[in-house]
Amino acid sequence: MERKEEYRHYIEPEVKKAFLKSLKIAINKIDKKKFGFIGIIGSMKQKESTSHDIDVIVFPNLNVKIGEVILEIEKLYEMTEIELKKHHERYYIAASPKKAIQELIYYLSSIEEGAAGLVPVHSLFFTNYDDFVNFNPKGFMKEIKKNLITLHGNFDIIKKLPKLPQKKLDPYFFVLDFEMTSRIKTFPRHLIRASAESLFAYLKSKYNIKVNDKIPSSISEVHKECIRLIKLLDERTYS
Repeated sequence: MERKEEYRHYIEPEVKKAFLKSLKIAINKIDKKKFGFIGIIGSMKQKESTSHDIDVIVFPNLNVKIGEVILEIEKLYEMTEIELKKHHERYYIAASPKKAIQELIYYLSSIEEGAAGLVPVHSLFFTNYDDFVNFNPKGFMKEIKKNLITLHGNFDIIKKLPKLPQKKLDPYFFVLDFEMTSRIKTFPRHLIRASAESLFAYLKSKYNIKVNDKIPSSISEVHKECIRLIKLLDERTYS
């Protein structure tokens, strides 16, 4: 039987150290007032190389629109990667918002540049306490606080955040899931275009969102359309 260390990516201690340093710098280059909490959980404090990704957890700040936070999360990872490349030009971030497809995202991201510079990140974003509890294992909050590295804000703000109706909340995460993957610089471009077409069609039919019927041909235009959709969702949600 195969052992997981034979096929899963593992992060060396020096890479974890470089990522942490880069993330700290990036936080000071964005609008951190949008965030109620930014931190890292898991094995970052361990010297031995036992982790196969880095878990970054983010909560919005009070009275901040969800779309505004999402756009700032994207800037956070962009700035982190810029800083990370100062340590080694081969480093690149592959951020996955969903645990179930992490390994798939990391694999597809490594096809072009290889796995040597890959820095796999599990990006956790929660907007309210109920979802935080429901989407995580029992006792998760107690467990993660053992190895929690707080970089900004207060973890317990999650208990104070208001919960939006699920119908308003879901479209944000559909766009966020797509955006996180599509912004990986090594992710196959043709998959991004095909996924964009499916995403936009679904948002239009399911949530009656006014998407651009002409699918952008360039990746940069796809990103612009996603930004427009996120801002549109904020207008609908908070008007």
